[in-house]
Amino acid sequence: MNYTSNPSVPFEISNINHGLQVAKGLLKVKEEGLVFEFEVEDSFLGIIKSGVKTETIPYRNLENIRFEKGWWSGKVILEGTSMKVFESFPGSEQGRLKLKVKRSNKDDAQNTVSSARVHLSEYKLKELDDENTEGEI
Repeated sequence: MNYTSNPSVPFEISNINHGLQVAKGLLKVKEEGLVFEFEVEDSFLGIIKSGVKTETIPYRNLENIRFEKGWWSGKVILEGTSMKVFESFPGSEQGRLKLKVKRSNKDDAQNTVSSARVHLSEYKLKELDDENTEGEI
């Protein structure tokens, strides 16, 4: 399954530590899962940075992914299969992660979410197929 390559989608996670920090990063869709590159910096001067971290969330750990349009920006909302899925991400709550996307990147974000949803659906179908195959033995 070879899909057209998706661009990296820039995102932001704001209101970390009561608004004192913000995370900025890139989201990519890959065969193995969603790949996030991000760093956390202070909200005021942007000087203190955590260094770039890379996290891959496999499709087996995702329950749902969707895009919500807003007037000035959009949001990519990811729901994990447990609270532990996004525990290494700043700003995650109860197994859910919200990524803010600037208006100029909304089209890329929608395309990326569509591609991720296709991968997620294919993963879930394969899991069902594997369960059915095991039952026939």
